[in-house]
Amino acid sequence: MEEKYVIGIDGGGTKTVGAAVSMSGRILAMRKGPGINYNNIGMDQARGNLYQVVSGLVQDCGENYEALYIGSAALEYTAGPETIQAMAGDVMDPEKMVIESDAYMALMGMTLGEPGLIAICGTGSMLVMDDGTGQQIMGGWGSLLNDPGSGYAVALDGIRAAVRNWEGTGESTVLGDETLRYFGINRPRQLTEKIYAPNCGVDVIAGFSENVFIAAERGDGVAVQIIQKQMDEIAKEAAALLKKAPNVKNVGLYGGIFQHQRLARTLFSVRMAEKIEDRTIHYLTPEYPPELGAAILYFKKHHMMTDDILLQMKKSYQELVKGG
Repeated sequence: MEEKYVIGIDGGGTKTVGAAVSMSGRILAMRKGPGINYNNIGMDQARGNLYQVVSGLVQDCGENYEALYIGSAALEYTAGPETIQAMAGDVMDPEKMVIESDAYMALMGMTLGEPGLIAICGTGSMLVMDDGTGQQIMGGWGSLLNDPGSGYAVALDGIRAAVRNWEGTGESTVLGDETLRYFGINRPRQLTEKIYAPNCGVDVIAGFSENVFIAAERGDGVAVQIIQKQMDEIAKEAAALLKKAPNVKNVGLYGGIFQHQRLARTLFSVRMAEKIEDRTIHYLTPEYPPELGAAILYFKKHHMMTDDILLQMKKSYQELVKGG
């Protein structure tokens, strides 16, 4: 008989990671695919990208999955029946599906349901806090409104700084040359063709954030100012949430920006110390990634969570990562 399992999904703006977790907590398989933020790519494409990951896990582990718990970058709170049905379409079972924000699943991977706050800076950004009475959200407005600290916000500031440099209205910066190199162009005016092309989505622009961080690490003043500004903005949001919850002292940092850019983590913590002077903040890296946070949420909702399940999850995840 096939082993029963639950599928946990971390569906970001750039990529999706899925894990099949047995009822004992052992990770049976993992799969990756493109992002599922339907606000950026539309529901049909998001559904197709999700199904690519889910069908791969079913191929690996069999049809006997109990539930599909999804963290989606397109959401802030729990998805309603219409959104679930739209995401499921004709290829997945909506009765098995629960969809929360990807930030909430990341929070679950850090706190296991205890009070805490998580700041996520990836392609986009969002903060989620649970003070023990329920989740509260800050940010996550999307690329058009405001996603401070996100790869997209950092990148767009960098590209705009390059334009000002070319026009002679801004400070001198290496970001002009970096922009030409990143987009594969020879002349500044060619940038408009690249930026406004149909295939230049949020994720493509966000990728330039790495160039901004490299320029900052090498001492480019304009790049440093951009990152300082973005970390100050995300710290303002985090501080505003924490002021509502004196009992929350654990802050998790997650997403590509915080995970891979030491300068971002340093500047964020410095700004937070300036804004939250009445308590000590403990900065954590989530022990379990969001796709396992999704599985943890399933186990907690069904009153199945045990220390043994968590231990099995962590041990098998480490084995898979090392093996992969």
